[in-house]
Amino acid sequence: MKPFEQVQVEIQTTLEKIARANNAIARHEQEENVDELAVQQFKDFKKQLTEQLLELLQQMDIKFEVAA
Repeated sequence: MKPFEQVQVEIQTTLEKIARANNAIARHEQEENVDELAVQQFKDFKKQLTEQLLELLQQMDIKFEVAA
């Protein structure tokens, strides 16, 4: 099991990456010629980050369900 502080840092880093992915998605969707491939890649990346975040939260004994 990872030390509490390390998990906290990883959670914060993951949240920051999710925020950057959200910004990238919004930026690409606002372009005149939307790059659908880029948007989908960022959405996939965000999904991976969200799954990583859920795993980190479980390590801190925080459990919840996410609606699909």
